[in-house]
Amino acid sequence: MRFAKRFLSFADLPEETAFRRSYTLYDREELLDLVDPDLAPAVEDVLTEHADVYADNDLDDFVNRMCLGDARMFLPGLNLAYTDRSSMAASTEVRVPYVDVEVVRAAFAVPGRRKIAGRQGKAVLKEAAVSVLPREIVYRPKGLFSAPLRAWMSRDLAPLVREVVHDGVLVRSGFLRRDALQRLVAEDAAGQRDFSKHLWHVLTLEYWYRGATSGPGEHP
Repeated sequence: MRFAKRFLSFADLPEETAFRRSYTLYDREELLDLVDPDLAPAVEDVLTEHADVYADNDLDDFVNRMCLGDARMFLPGLNLAYTDRSSMAASTEVRVPYVDVEVVRAAFAVPGRRKIAGRQGKAVLKEAAVSVLPREIVYRPKGLFSAPLRAWMSRDLAPLVREVVHDGVLVRSGFLRRDALQRLVAEDAAGQRDFSKHLWHVLTLEYWYRGATSGPGEHP
């Protein structure tokens, strides 16, 4: 239900804007509302950079254009970074065969209509996999792997959220606006909108910032 609501919120937007909104939680106005007005140019710079990355190619296939955007922004900035840090933390060597150069070249030679067939994603990959794996494995529903953020924000971490919103370093430093964060908390608590992921972002950014700005021997 949460994904459906998010999809409907950007489904009618222009292609590049809709793509960006599909993997971010914030639109331009929401970001500008959250940060100090002096940081507005930085927000505009980020949005412009994303738009430039999306448009600086001659692909005429919107699916492949989105795949290229993911390969250049989402993969190195999120999934590959997670994999790298998690594997190093466990002293494990990890390989990512799907981002091998030859595999990537072959993937972009496949038209988008073969990648998304009706409601079936990764269609051409699944077609290839059927020759070596049982169909019930290839076409089984995707398993979800997510943290229970709603429960954390409303119960377990609610006191921490209040502390960060009312007296956090980012608020006291002026980077984030207390009134905007308080609105997120109030609307989330009232069930008007689900801001659990937004509040989780605020918590992680707060504690990252405390650690990054604390001196040697200090505890964030």
